[in-house]
Amino acid sequence: MCGSVGDVDVATRDRWLEHAASRMTAAGLRTGAARSAVVELLAREGQCLLSAAEISDRLRTGSTGSTASVYRVLDELSELGLVHRLDGRDGVARFEIADPEHHHHHLVDDVTGEVRSFADDDLERAIAAVALRHGFRLSGHDVVLRGTAEAG
Repeated sequence: MCGSVGDVDVATRDRWLEHAASRMTAAGLRTGAARSAVVELLAREGQCLLSAAEISDRLRTGSTGSTASVYRVLDELSELGLVHRLDGRDGVARFEIADPEHHHHHLVDDVTGEVRSFADDDLERAIAAVALRHGFRLSGHDVVLRGTAEAG
């Protein structure tokens, strides 16, 4: 399930890989085969939202660990802020890279399950203004709009 913000270019992918390696090293995580495979796959897929099962299926052609290993790695990456997790109405969590330089949000169609990514400067300013008005220092935010897409 790929978003519409666009594919991640090589420079962004490489920057995210360096950022991920740095964060994992700082957290004391070793670079094992399963962790490396998941990180590299997510970097290649960019803004595609993938479930743990989809990631595991794509990695099965190589020599990586079990689906349980994929879940564990995704949990670690999420804790480190390296991936965004989007919980679908179908009960399936999907993941994409969290590019520290390009923030976006998601539109989720309740009927089809389609997920579209979007960026909106006005929304970002409004969120910052709300935080400021309430004396709240933001460390991050996620916006997921759910509804149905208009035909046409």
